Amino acid sequence: MLIAFTLVIVGALLPEILTHYSKNYSEGGLLVFVQFVGFLTGVLIMPTLIQTLGRKKVVIVGLFLISFEFLICLLPDWYLIFILVGIAGFGSGLVESSVGTIILEVTKKKQAMTMSKLEVAYGLGALLIPLLASLLISKGIWEFSFLVLGASSFLLMITWKVLSFGSFDTFLIDKIGKSKEAIKNYPFYSKKNYLIIISSSVYFFFYAGNEISIVHFFPSIFKEEWAISNSLATITVTIYWTAMVIGRVLTGVIAERLSYNYFFLLINIGSVASLILLALNENVWLGFFLCFLLGLFMAGMFAIALIITNQHFPEHTKRVTSILLASNALGGSLIPIIIGWCMDYYPARISFRAFATIMLMMLILVIINLGNDRISRESENIQSNSNIQ
Repeated sequence: MLIAFTLVIVGALLPEILTHYSKNYSEGGLLVFVQFVGFLTGVLIMPTLIQTLGRKKVVIVGLFLISFEFLICLLPDWYLIFILVGIAGFGSGLVESSVGTIILEVTKKKQAMTMSKLEVAYGLGALLIPLLASLLISKGIWEFSFLVLGASSFLLMITWKVLSFGSFDTFLIDKIGKSKEAIKNYPFYSKKNYLIIISSSVYFFFYAGNEISIVHFFPSIFKEEWAISNSLATITVTIYWTAMVIGRVLTGVIAERLSYNYFFLLINIGSVASLILLALNENVWLGFFLCFLLGLFMAGMFAIALIITNQHFPEHTKRVTSILLASNALGGSLIPIIIGWCMDYYPARISFRAFATIMLMMLILVIINLGNDRISRESENIQSNSNIQ
């Protein structure tokens, strides 16, 4: 929830920030980009820091860095805000990637159930924090949102520092990581592994680009396409995130009953179908329903894709998670630029087609990966039977 708070707060308060500092949206976009660069740097450096500091200390350091964002409540110089936002982005990258890695490493059974709980928490943060910001804006004290963020992060840092995790304390404090022999048994550098990590990285790139673009541009697309008011158009974000939270609650249960791969294929097909119908739809109320349906289908994509990819790299969870989250952050930064350009020069309905095209490419990647995985398993079974004979 705190990471969602950190990554959403700048966007939620951007109009107020720009008005106070008399800046335009181009400079606001640069502020968001600086946060993204900080986040990406934190994600990429996480594996190295874990090797030198240990898992628990990396999370503590990340939370400490996020807490510095409370200084924005003092309304400092414009350029100091860039530094504070960049530092908080870096801390967010460390915390999100570290916690995701920890969960994947300690949870070998029912990983979807566990990861979906994290995803639900993130969704609730993204859904509720803008409401807090709106309340403070209405009171004329919007800058206090950063004080709430900083204090929350500092208190959580203290909690992580003093809290005992029982039998996992040694695991969290350990700086050495896996033995060289264990890593040798699961080599990262091979032709098959390169193909898996590249295709998965491209998938995460597209996923984040679509998700962030939907949140930022759906209100404008709905307003332009169906000529509705700003207040009604903004409901699309609430509808989408409500569906995401509901979907993430259900993801663990459904994914464990079906196979991860089958569930993953179904939600990608459902997302493509929802976006194609949005592109063809003429009714705004059906559009709201399809927006909800899209949120339900997309809810489990991040967690399940992360689990499936890491299953191919049993001893490289930190590195794989770092690469995938970096690709995620990169897509979340670049694809919205493409969608924004599309909205500037083409009718709103074309943007729906752009979303559908990106989602279709994601589905193609899923089908290719599942096909390769099936061929690989059949080859291993044939080789095993041959050895037995």
